[in-house]
Amino acid sequence: MKRLFLFFLILLLGGCSLMQKEYPSIQDRLMAMTSYSTDCKLTYISNKGETIYETTQIADNNGRYKVETSSPEQYKNNIVLFDGNLVWQLNPNLKENQISINPPDKASRREIILFSFIENYVKSKDTTVQTSSLDESKCTVLEAIIPGDNNMLSKEKLWIDNESKNPIKLVIYDKEGKERIVAEYSKFVYNCKIDDKTFVIEK
Repeated sequence: MKRLFLFFLILLLGGCSLMQKEYPSIQDRLMAMTSYSTDCKLTYISNKGETIYETTQIADNNGRYKVETSSPEQYKNNIVLFDGNLVWQLNPNLKENQISINPPDKASRREIILFSFIENYVKSKDTTVQTSSLDESKCTVLEAIIPGDNNMLSKEKLWIDNESKNPIKLVIYDKEGKERIVAEYSKFVYNCKIDDKTFVIEK
């Protein structure tokens, strides 16, 4: 009986050490990311309910990004683009003034970009790493504090699939710990090639 117990203890400890060794590789891969493209289902949660957008994201580690919406229908083909200096918005559903230009970005949009999470994760003094099960996939969960005093954007968690090592879900919480923004990633492409023209608005 003692031998059987020792066998399971060694197996358990061995499994834990293997899991712990897996974290740095996942974190290192995330930190080494220079660009990505992905489909992204965005859910914004307020006290009045949920609003869901189907989008695609393209971003690089210079801060540039492009988010294009495919649904709901009234926002179809809308584009929000940050070229590193200004935020460009294209709304093809308008008859006039389809393109608008704004100063750098509001937090609720910037925080859905994975490079913002990486920056917050690096700066967070209290970061946690844990394992989780999401849709029967074994995941590593990274946690970061969002800087500033925004009550709606306080903390965030990123789920990364241990097998593919790709991000699959990002959740942003308010100060009370309630989910406020959920980003679910699919068709994720790590370190994709991005043409500079990607970050130029074209009608």
